[in-house]
Amino acid sequence: MKHFALKIAYNGARFSGFAPQRTDGIASVSECLGQALARLGIDSPIIGAGRTDKGVHALGMVVRICLVDEQAAHWDSARLYSLLSPKLSADIFLRAVWEVDSSFHPRFSATARRYMYIFTPHTPLPFHASFVSKELIGDTTLLRECLRLCIGEHDFALFCKSGSNPKSTIRTIDSAHLLIRHYPAQPSVYAKPYYIVRLSGNAFLRSQVRLLLGAALAVSRGVISLADFSSQLQAKSRSYSIPVSAQGLYLDKVWYPQLSAI
Repeated sequence: MKHFALKIAYNGARFSGFAPQRTDGIASVSECLGQALARLGIDSPIIGAGRTDKGVHALGMVVRICLVDEQAAHWDSARLYSLLSPKLSADIFLRAVWEVDSSFHPRFSATARRYMYIFTPHTPLPFHASFVSKELIGDTTLLRECLRLCIGEHDFALFCKSGSNPKSTIRTIDSAHLLIRHYPAQPSVYAKPYYIVRLSGNAFLRSQVRLLLGAALAVSRGVISLADFSSQLQAKSRSYSIPVSAQGLYLDKVWYPQLSAI
């Protein structure tokens, strides 16, 4: 038996999410990947580093596939990369393939993950609309303070989608940054600000990033106070529960000790 780790990027707007769950006739990422593998004669369970929701994109999702003995003899990482790439949907891009040992698990072997969120208070250009969220923002100093408060270990029970029932709601965020860019990049009256938030941590709860940013932006606009945000971060009381929209969210990168190149 051989095991391979695949690093993929995908346009989440085209799918119902990563996991197999059909919505409005749109297939999931894992289903489309499985269909492409099947065309190569590979029948394998697909295990991902996480489950992105409908509309959420990925730049560095990592999945594992397993090939049984009769299949394994015919495949190595270079052959799998060259033959699988052209079989994929235009909305899925194969970035790399590694052969891994049986102990590798995309979710449990990961030591850190990074999410990126891109938004603008203006209506995005048409070719950005599926990849940039329109979100109102107020005081960026308050937004940055909310991000600073998130760093460290916290109980994110009040920033978790109901019904997900994780074993623990305690997570650690290692870094949280806000960047501001303008598009077009050249200074002009037409240049509009695009905001980029990057959050890195050991793991994230379902919808945690979107709920955190929804509340942080509410603080920036004066809808709730910084004290309200802090209280929710301490799992004491919920003041805000409206997530930001999905299309600006990306699973950016996943780190593994076995795969330093990923």
